[in-house]
Amino acid sequence: MARQKQIYVRPDLCAGCRICANACSVYHNGAANPRLGAIRIRQDVFERYEFQEICRHCEDPPCLDACMVGCISRDPKTGLVLHDSKRCVGCWMCVMVCPYGAVKRDVVNKVAIKCDQCHDRDRPVCVEVCPTGALVLELREDVQEETFFTEPTVAG
Repeated sequence: MARQKQIYVRPDLCAGCRICANACSVYHNGAANPRLGAIRIRQDVFERYEFQEICRHCEDPPCLDACMVGCISRDPKTGLVLHDSKRCVGCWMCVMVCPYGAVKRDVVNKVAIKCDQCHDRDRPVCVEVCPTGALVLELREDVQEETFFTEPTVAG
């Protein structure tokens, strides 16, 4: 597969402001609602960290294989894994299989939400508005794609 630009997260720079999620929501839905943005901010107030969960457009995306209606596809030109919300039936299979927690549920419209890197723009909106530089769009070769969960997490 051809190399592609990715949105990389630098969690140490994230202030948890949710400007990225609001900007994503405004751009894609016309309303400032971080729950409708394709970025989920995870916070742990005890450990004091913020982390953005965002689609990594995997080389072998489990969401694409899990989609029973074929509304998730790979753009052959850009390599991006895209979601057609008009065809989505809200089965949430893509949500369940994503190892990164990057596919979200829009419970109002009953469809899945995932990042498309604002494929109709030069730069994703979230990268443009991030005030701390926690989100960057670049082509990198030093990042290996690994899942967060490498073994079952249920006690046996």
